[in-house]
Amino acid sequence: MTLVYTDLLGDGTTRRIKATITTNHPASSYNQPVIVLEDGNGLNWESLMLLQYRVIKATPAEVELLNRIIPIVQQATGYTLPVEVSHA
Repeated sequence: MTLVYTDLLGDGTTRRIKATITTNHPASSYNQPVIVLEDGNGLNWESLMLLQYRVIKATPAEVELLNRIIPIVQQATGYTLPVEVSHA
């Protein structure tokens, strides 16, 4: 899966990053999917919102997992993770 975000702490440019989505991660709770960045850390909701993450490439299986967390994030934060997907 490929995400883009705005580097607010750097030069403000848009950057790409590879990620996965899984329920097999310490940050996963009650079998909820977690977006895991290249460094192995889960993407927290604060960073998701503040850095304006967007999904630009994902497999159908990844989109299915994303569809499980988007409503939860939206309800908790008011932010809707944009999924502008071309399939991998």
